[in-house]
Amino acid sequence: MSLPIDLDLLKKREEIPIKLAELSYSNSEQTIILLRKWGEKSIPITNLHNEICIFLKGGKPT
Repeated sequence: MSLPIDLDLLKKREEIPIKLAELSYSNSEQTIILLRKWGEKSIPITNLHNEICIFLKGGKPT
């Protein structure tokens, strides 16, 4: 029996802690905010992953 698992979503969930660690070196304040969002599950995984990627590139989400 196989479960319908979204592999893209699984990959993003796996990358979040790595990307947060990377972001913490350049923007520790924003990292804490994003870490709280992740811990509180107040934002979908895809949106959180996108926000982290934007901050890593030096931008700001809209």
